[in-house]
Amino acid sequence: MERNLSKKLIRTALISSPIIALYGVSPVYIFNKIPTPLIYFAGLGLMMNVLAFWIANIWIIKKTWTNESKANRYVFSYLCTLAIHFGFSGLRWIAFNSFSVIRLDPRFLPEEMAISQGQLFLYPLVSVFAINTIILIISNSILLAHKKRNADLEIEYLKVNNLEAQKQMLIQQLQPHFLFNTLSALKSLIKESPEDAENYTIKLSEFLRYTVQVNNTHLVTLTEELKFTTDYIDLQKVRFDKSLLVDIHVPYSLTEKKIPAYALQTLVENAIKHNAFTEAKPLHIHIYATEKTITVMNNKFMTKVNERSGLGLKNLNSRYNMISNQDIIISDDTDSFSVTVYLLNEPNI
Repeated sequence: MERNLSKKLIRTALISSPIIALYGVSPVYIFNKIPTPLIYFAGLGLMMNVLAFWIANIWIIKKTWTNESKANRYVFSYLCTLAIHFGFSGLRWIAFNSFSVIRLDPRFLPEEMAISQGQLFLYPLVSVFAINTIILIISNSILLAHKKRNADLEIEYLKVNNLEAQKQMLIQQLQPHFLFNTLSALKSLIKESPEDAENYTIKLSEFLRYTVQVNNTHLVTLTEELKFTTDYIDLQKVRFDKSLLVDIHVPYSLTEKKIPAYALQTLVENAIKHNAFTEAKPLHIHIYATEKTITVMNNKFMTKVNERSGLGLKNLNSRYNMISNQDIIISDDTDSFSVTVYLLNEPNI
């Protein structure tokens, strides 16, 4: 059994034992008007009983922690409490006989209120099962809360791992074809314009450096993601030239907002990948932001339907849902296609 759970059970035992004892002796004091010293003695004895029951139950929980059968734990619990009850009853019987003068002296207890040895022995038995049942209910609630917390932590851990796996999938999807195309473009630039080739190489290195820097990060600032996306766009413009037009309108006040890594780049890549455009019919991509969202919209020159898998958007939507419990907003019209995503502050995971 985990140490935190054990401490919580012990703390609950120490708090609940005097409360249950006070509750147990209060009716006797109120209705029978038993002298206060005897009430203190009875309350202390009952508190020790309850605390002993708690210790027994905690010990049983430790021993049966890996056992899925609750019935065995319940049986052991009641048997232990009965054994404790008879043990304390024996001690009370000895004490009762040793101090029988208290029972007979009216100053301590009126003779008509005198308690027989049989009553002293059997009275606690009536409450043993009730008290132990209360302890079982409390301990079970603690165990269930502990298991739920562990389950929630495991779910969150799996969410984080899933997010990481999806991000790595994005990187793997991005790099092979992207590197092939960019290196081909670089080869052409080296022959045509060495200076442009040098600038192109710098942007490519910055682009690849970003993929390494955010490897263990789920959220990045909008500034970082915009820089990464514009580097990607600049690299693509070398390949597509005037057939690719991009407008970006994002207020400076929003640049410190957070967004999942690769979110904007994925949307821009999705627009480029799924449209057949030329210089005569260029692809025009608009990136604009409001106070809470950022949108990537493009005109449509659709490729064949069977070339559209939609995995990139599904992946992005799944990541957004896990991070913020929100879905991306897709608008698909006759002439345009847009995706709106939410700007975030801190992740929920």
